[in-house]
Amino acid sequence: MASCKHLFGLANMGDGDVCTVADKLDGDGDDVVEIMTASRLAELCAMSDDHAARGTMGARKVASICAMIEECHPAGDVEESRGRKGGRPRRRVNCTSTRCYRQIGRISKGGFGLVVKAEQRDTGQTVAMKTLRAPDAGALLREACYLAACHGHPYLVGLHGVARNPRTEQYCLVMEYVGPSLRDALDEYVKRHGRAYPEATVRRIMHQLLRGVKAMHDRRIIHRDIKTDNILVGEDGDVVKICDFGLAMSTEAEPPYEKAGTAPYMAPEMLLEKPDYDELVDMWSLGCVMAELLSGGEPFEGKGLKDHLHEIFAVLGVPGKKARKAFKSKTKLLAYVVRQWQQQEQHAGDQLRELLPEKLLSRDGFNVLKGLLTFNPNKRLTAAAALKHRWFAGAAVDDASKSGAAALLRKTALSIFGFVISAWALLRLSISAMAGIGAEYINAQGLEIALHRCYTPFGP
Repeated sequence: MASCKHLFGLANMGDGDVCTVADKLDGDGDDVVEIMTASRLAELCAMSDDHAARGTMGARKVASICAMIEECHPAGDVEESRGRKGGRPRRRVNCTSTRCYRQIGRISKGGFGLVVKAEQRDTGQTVAMKTLRAPDAGALLREACYLAACHGHPYLVGLHGVARNPRTEQYCLVMEYVGPSLRDALDEYVKRHGRAYPEATVRRIMHQLLRGVKAMHDRRIIHRDIKTDNILVGEDGDVVKICDFGLAMSTEAEPPYEKAGTAPYMAPEMLLEKPDYDELVDMWSLGCVMAELLSGGEPFEGKGLKDHLHEIFAVLGVPGKKARKAFKSKTKLLAYVVRQWQQQEQHAGDQLRELLPEKLLSRDGFNVLKGLLTFNPNKRLTAAAALKHRWFAGAAVDDASKSGAAALLRKTALSIFGFVISAWALLRLSISAMAGIGAEYINAQGLEIALHRCYTPFGP
């Protein structure tokens, strides 16, 4: 069997079993150096789809496409050797199989497939491994392309590689392990506190999410399935990362675009199956996430198109004629649904402020939410515009670099605190022994644990 050494470079698999991609940040730890262009990304995705459709996606073809991704995204940690004395270095990457990972838990299971928590046998590194229910190497490579194109951003999940199971000949994505989903973290918080997240916490989360989405949109990638289930919370509770690019697409491809996503988070233009939607569908989804973090539940839970749009009208109000014109070919259908609403309902809707009063969300925060949940996509906030809003003034203190420093400071503080308590306890014991008095037991570890509990993920 091939060596199980884990390397962070993208390997040409040949007849091997895995290709990996570099975990590498650029200078400021935020925006990724754009090496894979949008047109090249679309080309690789189209190539994957074409070979999958023709049934020619064998191991060698997967390896070939992985090598093309490597050309667009040079590897980081790779072994170098020289073919001859004084010659140019030649990169050599060890190829491994899924046998080099040991499953240690299940993360999630759904219609798409299975995601497990695993450990690299040689290094002990924890990773997440995603296997699709249908053995579709083309779909898996598409997702790998999108992850690689955004690789290195602190608020987008990182890709390690594409691994092959030598027994089943199925492929899986090997990604960084982050932590629980934001949905699970929110549910746990509500159970413990009896309320959803406070505004300060939501602002910090939204600032990170908007930066991640901006990075995707800058590369002409639309996620199309942003929801709290597809956002992961770091184990230290400081960072959130968008995951699951299974429904992502590139706007380099010409419309028409198909309907995709999870209904409660779908933008009106997606619900109406407008064929030429754009990246602003992700902004609506972010608005739904923001409302959920503040209220504890999904804002729109309608069943079917009419019911779902009526839910939106009830909360945001009925779109006017100018807003409806933005839907072009779907204008008549939208006008019909609006007339049905007006015949059935006596009120004009627009209850968002009633659902989130100023004691829960400030005026600035409400303006951001309204900008994201704007029915007319032409008037909706972009990620870049939202990040410039004054609600986020000072939010940069929660950037990855500073949140990492904050985590380090917390750990350092706890270590120092534990050391001081332990030293104090030893001193007390020494004094007591010298005085001939029974020593009092000091539970320093218990105090340290109690202090540590104050730093629960996204706690108050």
